[in-house]
Amino acid sequence: MSNLTLYGYGESVASNMARLALSEKKIKFNYNLVYLESKGDHLRDSYKKLNPKTLIPTLLADNKPIPDSIEIMKYIDKEFPNQGESLFPPDDTEFNKLLDYLFLDDEKELGETFGTTGGGISIPVLARLLCKRSFFSVLWDYLKNHGVNKRKPIFIMVRLLGGPPPGVYKKMMSFLAKHLIYTENYLNHGKQFIYGDSYSAADCCLTALLHRVQEMRFYGVFDGKKLPNLSKYWNNISSRPSYTEAIINYETGEWKPELIGLYGEGPNDHNDLLWTEINKLIEEK
Repeated sequence: MSNLTLYGYGESVASNMARLALSEKKIKFNYNLVYLESKGDHLRDSYKKLNPKTLIPTLLADNKPIPDSIEIMKYIDKEFPNQGESLFPPDDTEFNKLLDYLFLDDEKELGETFGTTGGGISIPVLARLLCKRSFFSVLWDYLKNHGVNKRKPIFIMVRLLGGPPPGVYKKMMSFLAKHLIYTENYLNHGKQFIYGDSYSAADCCLTALLHRVQEMRFYGVFDGKKLPNLSKYWNNISSRPSYTEAIINYETGEWKPELIGLYGEGPNDHNDLLWTEINKLIEEK
């Protein structure tokens, strides 16, 4: 029996990051599913005792809670140094900057980094899941129990409107275009992984973010025409066993019907706007 228990959600970007790391390290763990917007499991007192910020994931290691996907990756890399991939290069300032850019930092504004943009582009689905609960239930839960004050009004507003606040999703397209172009250029080094020839924690983060881009029906990003480095990287990273083990196999099934309700079988309704922003940045080079 493993002494590690991960609390996470299948379609959570941050949970995907942690599960990818555990898969790449070949570490066995127990798993507790924590439903988010549709049920508010993360806002219950039992979970808040583990993670006062009420965010996921949380790793319970010998009954000690470790919140935050980056801290989880650091912990398992230190505790299991000779098992699976080595996720962190020693004392590397540039690597830490890259992680900060890819991390879902709750202190940063939506769209400020690639990590926070992953949350921003998810809003249409999050809104539909929040709408499975009454407005007053969501209002009470988030005001009373959510551990990040900056996030409380965002979730309440999204539930009130039943979707992204006016203009916010359009703004996210500008941010997403900028971060995709930045990552495309970063990959000009021609190496196999985002930080060189070795798989790292940065790949755990970037894989989860690019999966969210694909999941939200932004078509053409990985077809190799405009963003060839990203396409090559995605083909490589999504063919690793960890992608299926840590992401696909943990899908709850909650997101797929909501995506069909939003977009049918077609692309995101902001797909054309995203490509307008991408093409604008390419022409400015």
